[in-house]
Amino acid sequence: MFFIIALTATFAYALQGVLMAKVYRQSDLLSAVAYRGLSLVLTMSPLLLLVPQSAYAGFVEQSMWLLLAASLAALANWANAIAFVRLPVGIASALSMAFTALFVGLLGELFLDESLSPMQWLMAGITLLAVLLLGASQTQNSSPKSADSAQYQPLIGIVASACYGGLMCLALILVAKMSRDSHPFLVGFSWEVMIGVVAMLMAFARGKFSGQAGMQKITLGQFKQILIFASPTVIGTACYALAMTLGPLAIAAAILSTMMVFSMLLGWWLLAEKPTLKQWVMISLVCISVIGLKIVV
Repeated sequence: MFFIIALTATFAYALQGVLMAKVYRQSDLLSAVAYRGLSLVLTMSPLLLLVPQSAYAGFVEQSMWLLLAASLAALANWANAIAFVRLPVGIASALSMAFTALFVGLLGELFLDESLSPMQWLMAGITLLAVLLLGASQTQNSSPKSADSAQYQPLIGIVASACYGGLMCLALILVAKMSRDSHPFLVGFSWEVMIGVVAMLMAFARGKFSGQAGMQKITLGQFKQILIFASPTVIGTACYALAMTLGPLAIAAAILSTMMVFSMLLGWWLLAEKPTLKQWVMISLVCISVIGLKIVV
């Protein structure tokens, strides 16, 4: 059950990412993240009906940890944006996922008392390697102009990806602990909404102190589009928060790293971006490694 729930979360996050990509490319990124969080107040609120009253009492005490987790996630996304500028998209995406899963595996044992068997470490490592190879194949299929850009600085990009992995790892550990101490649906709802609130505050602060544009204004139609495109997050976050209460966070993170496979398949279906033969081979390797991961869990 843990494995199926984690895979469902991965697919839902990938669908949301593909749909929201259009919004991110046409809008101010920080404002789009903020409006996404506000839209999730509406779409995720039904999950609260499944939360028992007893879970709310102790959750108030965790509000500061929630704020810290959301702030770490916001900083992680900023570092990830740097990585996507300094590296080819495929490599940046794969590295960010791999670093996150690696740090979760290392720090999960320290903070969550989770220990993986040697076989689980091996299969998780093979999965991450397959994801990196898929990212490399995606990069080779892209325009070579991106690699020749003046902004292309591999060392900075790798460091930024590592920073994303470390920051997101700490955020996920906090979310996992809160989900186990409280209720996963309550934590998931609060986590997503708080990320939007932090992004909104950052946008307002940017406009006030840096002289740049603050929170971008959008029409009601644009907000409805964000609400629809971000709605798969309801399934993704609910399932991922639940998965973190059922199995090792490191394995859940390794499964989540395969999101690139779903993203490429959805991109083929929704955006007519057909994978190459080499990418199909890499996708097959990722799928085989995931099956192996399922066997050892």
